[in-house]
Amino acid sequence: MNKTVAQNILVKNPYDDFPGFYELDNRDKRAFAPVTREQLENRHASMFSEWNLSGKTVLDLGSCLGATGQWVLFYGAKTYTGVDAQQFYVTQSRKLLDHYKEKTNIVQASIDDFLNKNKTQYDMVVMLGVLYGYLDYYKILKAVTSICKETLIIEGIYPFPDKGNPNMPIVEILPNQGMVVANAEESYSASGSRVSPSALEIILKTMGFEPTGIHPVPKRIKNSLDNFCGDPEIKYNVRYICSFRKTETICWSLNEVFSNIEKLPVTIEKTKWDEVASKSSSILKWITPDEKPITDKQWEFNEKVAKNFQYEAKTNIPDYDRVINYTIDIANLYLSKEAKIIDIGCAVGETLKRFYKNGFKNLYGTDNSSYMLEKAYQPESSSISYIKTEIFPLDLGIFHLVTANWTLHFVKKRELFLRDIYKQLHFNGYLILTEKILQSPETAGLYKKFKFDHGLNDHYIKYKEEALKEVLDLYPLDWYLITLRKIGFRTIDIINSNIAFTTFLIKK
Repeated sequence: MNKTVAQNILVKNPYDDFPGFYELDNRDKRAFAPVTREQLENRHASMFSEWNLSGKTVLDLGSCLGATGQWVLFYGAKTYTGVDAQQFYVTQSRKLLDHYKEKTNIVQASIDDFLNKNKTQYDMVVMLGVLYGYLDYYKILKAVTSICKETLIIEGIYPFPDKGNPNMPIVEILPNQGMVVANAEESYSASGSRVSPSALEIILKTMGFEPTGIHPVPKRIKNSLDNFCGDPEIKYNVRYICSFRKTETICWSLNEVFSNIEKLPVTIEKTKWDEVASKSSSILKWITPDEKPITDKQWEFNEKVAKNFQYEAKTNIPDYDRVINYTIDIANLYLSKEAKIIDIGCAVGETLKRFYKNGFKNLYGTDNSSYMLEKAYQPESSSISYIKTEIFPLDLGIFHLVTANWTLHFVKKRELFLRDIYKQLHFNGYLILTEKILQSPETAGLYKKFKFDHGLNDHYIKYKEEALKEVLDLYPLDWYLITLRKIGFRTIDIINSNIAFTTFLIKK
């Protein structure tokens, strides 16, 4: 097999050069869910992606040492404002974030005082471990949503984590909710409330916000008790993270319905009395969650996957063969047989095999899995060059066609990768890109049905979903349209879309 090895670039983590964000955090000493580097990385990676941070203004309510600020600014946020009432946290976070200079603003104030005086709108508002400190959760959410232009991220605690149901829209009022003191190994306890994720969804819909998709879950922490993935003795996780986006649709509360009964929108539902009983009984059906995650191992393209890749692809990817056929059709229609073609994330070389059998001979494939490349298709003429790399091989010259089907949704620095493709693409050259797009719960349900219909069982589906956390990083459709235009591509067409998978034909 003809192989060229491209040099990999070591990608830094936000906390590599700044260990103070976890070393100075007094919460690292608590027995339950201590703050560690692993915890900070896993937690923030589940909440933020390049698409929802680049160029954004971020407000962090209850900012502690500013670890969230380090993460969001590292990944391209325009500015970060942290608000905390405790002087120790404020002083330390100003020091820790000093290298970002004018991009940061750390305010010492209670969240209520800040919101009462604030006149600024922010693209993103973050509330991590804050909401359960409020009895009047509706009032604080109303104030926060009024200054949030795009995305609201909330980390909270499930109501009744030892006996309740996480799927129910409920609120637990507590007389002794705890919250840490900044520079001591202790907490204060006072009245608070725990709002479930489904209750949050209902409340925030009345304020013009809807879930961005399936709620994120951080990658499992192995070395300590993980309050996101739960104690095995507890039926489900203790903490949750929810992400919401602003929408034009606002749901009415019942009080608003009767206050505006003469001008009700057509979306208000009317229910006959004889339907109430059946609706109530369906609402009260509790869904028992899994007691333990199926796996704590990340998905990897190992020897077993490589050996069964074609089966894996066809049972997990809608229109797998159709997209490859479209790719070959475009090459046959618009390129000469001498065209230089590269397939990014080529796996076992199925697309390159079809290119070769259609008369194309100047072919390259890249993949970061040696197991895939060992099994990759190679004709007797050895005319396909395979490269093991995680980056785009800039040293191989200009290409007439770049294909990246089902690959870039695994790449964290996606815009940079697309810019490298643009640099190495011939004028009038083509990029064919297929991505799994950020899913709504409805789309996720359809995708699960697709996998059932193609012979996968429930256990395997759940196993793979668990293993892909923190490996697969989904962006919304509009991110691709906006970013590809920003990079400079002239035309962007969608040539195939099925459930959550979208194929773009892009021309330079």
